[in-house]
Amino acid sequence: MNFSEAINAVKWYFNRNWNRDDMMNFDEIPDEVHRNLKKVYLTLFCAVLCSTFGSYLQWITIAGGQFTVLSYVTSLIMLYITPPGRVNTRFLLLMFVAYSFGASVSAFPNYLFEIKQRILAGITIGSGNLLYRATRTRERSEIYIGCLQYCCGLALYGIVFILLDKSRTALWVINIHTLQILFMGYLVIYSQEIVYDANFGDINFVNCTFTVFFHLPGIVMHAARLYLQSAEIEQHEQN
Repeated sequence: MNFSEAINAVKWYFNRNWNRDDMMNFDEIPDEVHRNLKKVYLTLFCAVLCSTFGSYLQWITIAGGQFTVLSYVTSLIMLYITPPGRVNTRFLLLMFVAYSFGASVSAFPNYLFEIKQRILAGITIGSGNLLYRATRTRERSEIYIGCLQYCCGLALYGIVFILLDKSRTALWVINIHTLQILFMGYLVIYSQEIVYDANFGDINFVNCTFTVFFHLPGIVMHAARLYLQSAEIEQHEQN
């Protein structure tokens, strides 16, 4: 890959196809697109659950150590080289990657381990909430309202914890819950991108789950750029 190709790849990563109107579209999800979205939510929930399970196994010293780090790297490489058509194989590899990642946190200090364990548990509950909502309705507004309710519950829990415990632990809880709320907001935007892409053809739900963190910077930067552009347009119209 030469320099110009690398520049184009970076531009492609940060320039998404959707615009602000696509993100604000809360119409009912078509049947085929809805099935794909449920597969993504189910795969994400299973992956985070496996990661949380591995994390707790490491906590009780059943798993962990250099072997799990090695198995994580190996399974990650195998997942990358496995053809997209072998969906079941890639799904199982993704679950093992998630489990090995959760069980590999012994390589981090105890403080970071506790933070990661709490965040994984929160994301597991949040993704499970999205999956539950998606199985009951095709209305995007109802699915995302469930996510908003969960975030409000996290914020309320944080406020109560601050009032009851004014030690440094309260700040620790606030940081964890803030990261969980921000990630749930990102999942809503990511879901809108999945629905947008699914309107143009079938999507690979394993890839969507595998790259959920990889796309985070690009989606956030694109959403921020659209927001700034719309704010600038509104300011010009007022003037």
